[in-house]
Amino acid sequence: MPKQKFYAIKTPEESKIVMTWAECEKLTHGIKGVLFKSFGTRAEAEAWISGMEAPVKEGIRVFVDGSYSPDFPNSGWAFVVTENDQELARGSGLTAFEAESRNIDGEVMASYQAMRWLDSHDKHGVICHDYEGIARWAKGEWQAKSNIAKRYVAAAKPYLHRVQFEKVAAHTGVKWNELVDKLAKEAIAKGKKAK
Repeated sequence: MPKQKFYAIKTPEESKIVMTWAECEKLTHGIKGVLFKSFGTRAEAEAWISGMEAPVKEGIRVFVDGSYSPDFPNSGWAFVVTENDQELARGSGLTAFEAESRNIDGEVMASYQAMRWLDSHDKHGVICHDYEGIARWAKGEWQAKSNIAKRYVAAAKPYLHRVQFEKVAAHTGVKWNELVDKLAKEAIAKGKKAK
């Protein structure tokens, strides 16, 4: 059974917390200037509404992201390893093959590279991703039909004992998620210059 989520909504006029995505979407879709974000606890949602930072989650968390540009054949990927909100390591680059599924190629490559980093440093951690397929394919909740999904599932399998997964909403101001997004885009920019 999925965990209960709390959707915090901020508008210039009011703030509220709702319990379902359907209710959140109804109150936010097409509304200019509205901000919203999902949380695992009511306390985190209330902290965000009041402008306080949510408590830093302890342990190793690896943020991953991918990027794609229509005028470049490969996807960019990046990961940043953090522990107790401090950066430990980072990696970025381009996919070895031309992108089949646009930025998804970069997303899965970032996750795979993050798992390899954890394994090479004998660590366990949480992969924080904004593309849902990262966790769903790895955990067998989605059937891997595309070539990129099949390759990701096979490549991730030896490392799954080291990781848990956490979905992070894209472009909502989570600093590490914003950083990996930037690094994945920079990898493409560097690739374009090198051509």
